[in-house]
Amino acid sequence: MKYTGLICRPPLEVYSYLLPVTEGCSYNKCRFCSLYSNIKFRLLTLEEISARLSKLNTISRGIERVYLVGADPLTLSINLLEEIITVIKKFLPRVQVISMNATIKNIKSKGERTLRRLKDLGVNDLYVEIECGLDDVLKYFKKGNTVAAAHEQCLRLKFNEIRYAGLIKLGMAGAGRGGECALATAELLNEISPDKILVDVLTNFPDAKFFEDIKTEKFIPARAKEMLIEEKILLENLNLPESYFWANNGVALVGYLGDSQTAMLEKLQRVIDAW
Repeated sequence: MKYTGLICRPPLEVYSYLLPVTEGCSYNKCRFCSLYSNIKFRLLTLEEISARLSKLNTISRGIERVYLVGADPLTLSINLLEEIITVIKKFLPRVQVISMNATIKNIKSKGERTLRRLKDLGVNDLYVEIECGLDDVLKYFKKGNTVAAAHEQCLRLKFNEIRYAGLIKLGMAGAGRGGECALATAELLNEISPDKILVDVLTNFPDAKFFEDIKTEKFIPARAKEMLIEEKILLENLNLPESYFWANNGVALVGYLGDSQTAMLEKLQRVIDAW
């Protein structure tokens, strides 16, 4: 299979089979992202997908979890997704879970019946690009949705019993606003109760659309210590004991909040104090 672009996966999918189904990003307007800037969005054909799966050996055919590679495979129609999943299960009959990235816009495009059908097909553990809880920041980075929309669509996933991870980026609000952003994001997460929370950091790629704002000082990036403090404020304001938390902003934090939240906060504080 010829595949254009990077094959990216969330850290929690380290043991999943990675199956490319789309190239590029159907939206491709987020100002912080440059991964797909020169890649035309394309759905791989069923023949291409089948050809890749047919090369798996006997041991690999026992795979139980598949991650669909692409910026936002949930943008595909239910008919296309069902065709892809049928092909997957033909070659991998033991598959139980099919996961993928999802935007708020993608979820909104799916009706209740479609979400229930996806759940029945094994689609679970979506990775939802929430980013942060401040509307002006989402608008600045052209995320294409509001905080209220994120709230509504994530609750629809919960209602239809589809597990999901909320993807969060530290530093989105820039220097001086980390605490404000952390509190707003924690409030949103507490209300939508994601099964998992994955914390990343805003990276200032030179080819990202907002990088010109950094050079002209229209956007002042938060420094490393400020993002650690933002992360601590976020973590100490989460009231989600059953949610799994993963972050590695220079400090590895992994575990269920009910069991590990205190230890994570202590670990963060030690690093901040030693800065």
